[in-house]
Amino acid sequence: MARPKQPVLEYRSYELPADFPLLVLTGDQWHISPVPSKRLHFHNSLEIGLCHSEEGTMVLGEQKAPFQSGYVTCIARNVPHTTWSNPGKHSLWSYLYLDPEVILGRSFLSQLPDLQAFNRMLSSCHFMLSPEQHPWAAPIVKSIMEEFAQKPLGYKSCIRGQVLILIIYLLRIESQTNTVSLLDKNLLSLSPALDYIHEHYMQSFPLEILADTCHMSPTHFRRLFHEQMGTNPLSFLHQVRILESCTLLRASEKNIAEIAVQVGYASLSCFNQHFQRVMGCTPSVWRKSGAEVRPSLISHTGWMRAEILEDPGDTQT
Repeated sequence: MARPKQPVLEYRSYELPADFPLLVLTGDQWHISPVPSKRLHFHNSLEIGLCHSEEGTMVLGEQKAPFQSGYVTCIARNVPHTTWSNPGKHSLWSYLYLDPEVILGRSFLSQLPDLQAFNRMLSSCHFMLSPEQHPWAAPIVKSIMEEFAQKPLGYKSCIRGQVLILIIYLLRIESQTNTVSLLDKNLLSLSPALDYIHEHYMQSFPLEILADTCHMSPTHFRRLFHEQMGTNPLSFLHQVRILESCTLLRASEKNIAEIAVQVGYASLSCFNQHFQRVMGCTPSVWRKSGAEVRPSLISHTGWMRAEILEDPGDTQT
């Protein structure tokens, strides 16, 4: 019997501000299509979604779960997922993308009841929180979005407090829930390697280190990585490096050669070659364009509006 075809996985990276890594995506462009996507995607940061209207389905790995208005979703950076609305409907969402470790900082992190559980959660959590069972979730998320949009006096401190409360609530759920059963365990088994790449992308390291973090032989790791991610570990490492360089090109005054070294390239020519391959333009063109230039593989640079899927009877996004 033939094995079922693996879904296409996409890595979507959002450029978060270095000093306060939080991004809010909201508005009418975030009406989600009723056409099921053939692709699963995962992000470089924690994704928190808030459904404002209608109903639909979220896919987490190999499992499907229904959602409706008022639901909050919390998806870790390594968890593949996608969302679509019920037939004839277009659910409206808002999203937060954030790095809680940087936002909270050392003083806030010290207040967490279990730092190890917090780190595990950032790599593997996938919660769907209904308003009936978790009435606190939507108000906290809405408050964070409003503070970020309005930016009143002390808004960053206020957001830090709200993120801390949110994380503590999520840790309580984590301690009571076995979330692993919702996902393909092959995907979760790669999480240590993905975490290692995100933390050490600027360094040179052999494939064996990644395989060791997953307790696999290099041959098995390479095969499983390509099967699940649709690319090999080295190509994925280059994607992560280049996407990190995009943030530096926009946010810093460093010259391109310095940024190349900072993200892990020993030579400027090697950096330029990989940048052109991933982004479809040179680093200097990217910087001068104010990041208006986007690569042909838009899936690798984040999405600033909902995915548009073809539906003969559909006129909305």
